[in-house]
Amino acid sequence: MTRILLSLSLFFFSFSLFSQVNTGVKKDSIIKENNLKGKQWDAWYTLDSTWTHHIFPGCLNENHLKLSCADCSKIYLTVQLSIDSTGKLVSHKKISSIMCGDGMSIKMEKCLLDFFYFIEFPSTLRNIILEVKVGNGLKC
Repeated sequence: MTRILLSLSLFFFSFSLFSQVNTGVKKDSIIKENNLKGKQWDAWYTLDSTWTHHIFPGCLNENHLKLSCADCSKIYLTVQLSIDSTGKLVSHKKISSIMCGDGMSIKMEKCLLDFFYFIEFPSTLRNIILEVKVGNGLKC
């Protein structure tokens, strides 16, 4: 059962990587997370905090990684999230990534993004393209 769910999940993730969806989101409406204000910032901060505390550690474990200054000090994914008017993440565009000094594996990228595909974004974060950096790094 787990293999079936993983296979389906990988299929839909791959499909989202390669499909061009008419989302109704204006392509010129890209908002970077550091430019969010007020209720938009509060909504993103809540989502990001939940992701950082509950999802990110699981992704590290799944990929047999541990943040440390000796081996792996940074894991980041900068991505544009296209969120439609219903609060659904309909597509994403990877801007950059780093995983322990190298490129990020598809498996890790999928793990980092799955949460955002399964949640409903709050009304203040709808019908936009939101550019965010998810992950963590150590000051070594």
